[in-house]
Amino acid sequence: MELKKSIDSLLELEPFELSKELKSKTILDLAKLQVEYHSKHCEEYGMWLKRKGFSPDNIKKIDDIPFLPSSIFKHVALSSNPVSQKIIRSSGTSSQLKSSINLDSSTSVNQTKALTKILKSFIGKNKKPFFIVDIEPKEALSDDGSISARLAGMQGYLLASKSRTYLLDQDEEGSLKINNDALSLLLETSSKEAVVVIGYTYMIWQYLAGNNNFKAQNLGRDSHLIHFGGWKKLQNLKKSKTELNAALKLKLNISEDNIMDIYGFTEQLGTVYVGKGEEGSLVSDYSHVIVRDTNTLKVLEDGEIGFLQFFSALPMSYPGFSILNDDLGYISERYNEGNREVLKFKVLSRLEKAEERGCGDTLPDNYYI
Repeated sequence: MELKKSIDSLLELEPFELSKELKSKTILDLAKLQVEYHSKHCEEYGMWLKRKGFSPDNIKKIDDIPFLPSSIFKHVALSSNPVSQKIIRSSGTSSQLKSSINLDSSTSVNQTKALTKILKSFIGKNKKPFFIVDIEPKEALSDDGSISARLAGMQGYLLASKSRTYLLDQDEEGSLKINNDALSLLLETSSKEAVVVIGYTYMIWQYLAGNNNFKAQNLGRDSHLIHFGGWKKLQNLKKSKTELNAALKLKLNISEDNIMDIYGFTEQLGTVYVGKGEEGSLVSDYSHVIVRDTNTLKVLEDGEIGFLQFFSALPMSYPGFSILNDDLGYISERYNEGNREVLKFKVLSRLEKAEERGCGDTLPDNYYI
């Protein structure tokens, strides 16, 4: 299968090594293969392309890659493989619709390879002890065979660990608290080697950075802290990335360059974007990002704010390779480093009431499935 071979070949490479010209050609070639493959294997996607009169030959440049709004996965079960191993469901409150993503073994392998390679390019190739700001999960799958995005997202990162210690446990009332034995092990281990502390952004704040009862520790300058999962809860608390980083440096004695904010979303698991310290999120060779005007959907210049469109080389079991999501952001940096182009973006906020209507409401009438 040509698409699978092309994805496999790309994932054999390191995530930040392609020249600007070769990456552009690679993304375009993969996009054409993705459109062709999913139009044949996903009935709804094929019907949509047919109504638009779109074919892979229409893709002349990256801007031409067709995209779906992320909200479509909350309403339609799009699958390019009738035999799926598991279903990933996005996080959200009980009142919100949740995205459902069908994954087969090929797509899961692609996601694992990409995530592991991107992560190791920042923390080093040797596996490290991971200390997780969460309680140990008891069950991975629910009764219907689905797995939550929170658990699925964490599992991927833990593949880069050589040991796993959960820093939280529950008291008799069921409230979460720091496990003192686990904390002692963290301090003992970090005195001998570099460690990785990892967790969801709001939990990192609640139990470490913003916890007045958590006393300052010394993890060493070579240790890393990874956080992900979005900023909504911290924004509600009126806490910024600058405040979080300052608190983490104080509480853990860790280098700001080793504090990594990772952006990603359920509809394209495995394709992650790492931002160090105050920097924007770095785009790997396995993906691409462009920004579109919220009214016209035209591609914007660097620095202008709009919807973020994400291309990922990874999906095979569902047509999620090109997605316009409802986060607003902008290209924060673009420069050449040798023959490579370095591309970074920053996310500002989600469009107001996006959960209720989704960015699909901004698309032309004939664009929605």
